[in-house]
Amino acid sequence: MKISDFARRLPDEVWAAFEPVLPPVVWCGNGCPPIDNRSCLHGLLYMLASGVGWHMVPACFPSGKTIQRRLKIWLEMDCFRQVWKQLAERYAELEGINWDKVLIDGSKHKAQKGGS
Repeated sequence: MKISDFARRLPDEVWAAFEPVLPPVVWCGNGCPPIDNRSCLHGLLYMLASGVGWHMVPACFPSGKTIQRRLKIWLEMDCFRQVWKQLAERYAELEGINWDKVLIDGSKHKAQKGGS
């Protein structure tokens, strides 16, 4: 799957991983109905892949402010970690993970201004 695939549409296999984890969108009946999670996730992944800012999201996606608000909720609920865990478990079943060769993100160099 190429990054350019996210520009046209959100791939179904990506949505299938996120759909059960993301909280449902509830509309209380006042004002405009809320944007669905799939559109917001598609807009977020497009932003990450293309590097555009919140204020430069194309009109075919929800507004940057809407995506930002939804992202805040998803981060508070730890949705991305849950999806990552499911994908890691699936990959381990299919391919296996050699834990001896896994690196944790960090620096191999000592901190310039101290610290442990």
